[in-house]
Amino acid sequence: MLTKASFGVISRDKEMLLFPILAALSSLLYLAALLVPTFVLDLAHDAGVPGIGVLQYVALFLSYFGLAFIATFFNVCVVYTTKTRLGGGDATFFESIGFALSRIHLILGWALVSASVGLLLHAIERAGRRSGLVGRIVLGIVRMLLATAWAVTTIFVTPAMVYRGLGPFDAIRDSRQTLSATWGENLVGYFGLGIANFMCLLGPLVLTIAGIAVASVVPALGILMICVGGLGLLAVTVLFNMASTVYRTALYHWAAYRTVPEGFDGSLFQSAFRYG
Repeated sequence: MLTKASFGVISRDKEMLLFPILAALSSLLYLAALLVPTFVLDLAHDAGVPGIGVLQYVALFLSYFGLAFIATFFNVCVVYTTKTRLGGGDATFFESIGFALSRIHLILGWALVSASVGLLLHAIERAGRRSGLVGRIVLGIVRMLLATAWAVTTIFVTPAMVYRGLGPFDAIRDSRQTLSATWGENLVGYFGLGIANFMCLLGPLVLTIAGIAVASVVPALGILMICVGGLGLLAVTVLFNMASTVYRTALYHWAAYRTVPEGFDGSLFQSAFRYG
């Protein structure tokens, strides 16, 4: 039911499908722009040029920052489109882009915080690689725990920016409060969407595996099957990531206003809240 309701929102606002495509293309172009400088820095580092280590961290930070900005910008577009639909409206593609541009200062602030955390996690991982076996295990566990805690705590940051216009730190606090009030619904949504996602992935996955087996006998057919299966896996992943964003937005809408979002069954939230 959760999956059906979330995809129902997407079906009524199909322009949302453009946002992850634009995000992927923008990310590829951004990484391509950083490819040459990063390659030059790696060569300089291997040659023993002093001070390159710091520049490598700067380049890494810029990578994290740019990718976080791109992802957040288009996520804001998706959340705004969903918010408008849940309120009974219908936001156009350019209206959503315009709204994201109006929140550009918040997006930049969040990208800065996100990139800083990413750099910290990278530093912990790098320190672990330079440590002995025990240090590598301990720092690996620390990194995993920190990354998981960060991902969970910030799950409602984008809705907080869209609904309340909050800056990064206020949005993190708001996300944590919303999470503590709705963890039951999050649990139900996680498993509900996860099961549906797994079932939809089975077909493309089987096709891809079969294509690998067939490729040794009939290469052309095997490659075709692998390509179709790979595209299917990608499409399912993108669609369910968007459905997850739609559900989180609906959950935030419900937590903020205590009104059932349009297109969702109130009993879904209420029963989940009782379990929570």
